[in-house]
Parts: sequence; C-alpha cells; structure tokens
Amino acid sequence: ATKLKKEQENLLKQQWELENLEEERKQMEEHRRKKELGRFLKHQCDVQLRRRAQQVQEELETDRQILSALLEKEEQDQSWQSARRGRAVADVAWMKKVIEEQLQLEKEREAELETIFREEAKKMWEKREEEWEREKVARDRLMSEVLAGRQRQIQEKMELNRRAQKESIKYREQLIKELEEAKEGTRREKEQEEEQQRAHRRELQAQV
Repeated sequence: ATKLKKEQENLLKQQWELENLEEERKQMEEHRRKKELGRFLKHQCDVQLRRRAQQVQEELETDRQILSALLEKEEQDQSWQSARRGRAVADVAWMKKVIEEQLQLEKEREAELETIFREEAKKMWEKREEEWEREKVARDRLMSEVLAGRQRQIQEKMELNRRAQKESIKYREQLIKELEEAKEGTRREKEQEEEQQRAHRRELQAQV
C-alpha cells in the first residue's frame, strides 16, 4: 500500500510537470513573438529606413549648398545687365527656396517615418506571421498528440494504481479478517485445553 501510494504521488507529479510544460510552451511562444516583432520593427525603422531618409536629406543639402554658391556668384557678377542678372538671381533664389522647403519637408517626413514604416513593416510581418502560424499549427498539433499520449499514459497508470490500491485494501482487510479468525480459533483452543486441564485435575482430586 505504501509503495502504491508513493507511485500515485509520483504520477501526480508527472501530470503536474506535463501541464507546466504545456503552459511553458505557450508562454515561451508568446514571449518570442512579441520580442521578435519588436526587434524586427526597430531594425527596419531605425536602421534601414532612416538611413534612406538621411540620404535624401543629404542630397537636398548638397543641392542647397550648390544653389547658395550660385546665388552668391550671381549677386557678385556685375557683367550681366541688371534685368537679366535680377532674373537669374530670382530664379536661383526661388530654386533655393524650393530645395529648402523640400529639405524641411523631408525632415518632417523623417519624424513620421517611424510610424509610416512601422505600418509597412507590420504588414510584411503579418504576412510572414501567417506562414509561421500555419507551420506552428501543424507543429502544435503534433506536440498536442505527443503530450496527449503522455497524458493518457499517466491517466492509465493512475487508474491501474487506484485499482491496485483498492485490491491492496481488500487484501489487507481479508488478511485482518483471517488473522482475527485465527486469533479466535487459538483462543477457543486454549480455552478448551484449559478446560481439559481443569477437568483432569478434578478427576485426579476425586481419585485421591
């Protein structure tokens, strides 16, 4: 009975560990998904996409510097007629203004890039996530079958253990009953023996 009880405790422990394993898999998967999503989005937005935005700003800054130099040269050039020089200066100044506005716009866009590209990256991630999810469903199905098989084994062993304990109790009760009967038989035999001895003593006394 002690051995069976210990075995049952061990089976309960195995069942508890199996349930913990299943829960641990779920938590690990959820943690991995959140971590990878965060890392993917951060990498895409902060490195790849921001790099391109800065490149565009550098190109605009180069153009602005070129126009500034041209504007300065036009303003210093005294060889052209006043009207023509004024028109050229105006054209360069206008273009410089356009470039500066574009540069400012790009800086504003850069501030918005993180949100915008996070949405694009999210779409890409969701597409990949669908593929991962299909693979995970298949993998989880196989894992569930394995874990369910193990769970069934534990349940079957526990049922066998319960039956064995029941049989053990029944057998113990039978042994106790037989022991009581043996004690009762021994007691009766002893009483009979004592009665025979008393009768024998009485007979001897009568003969004396």
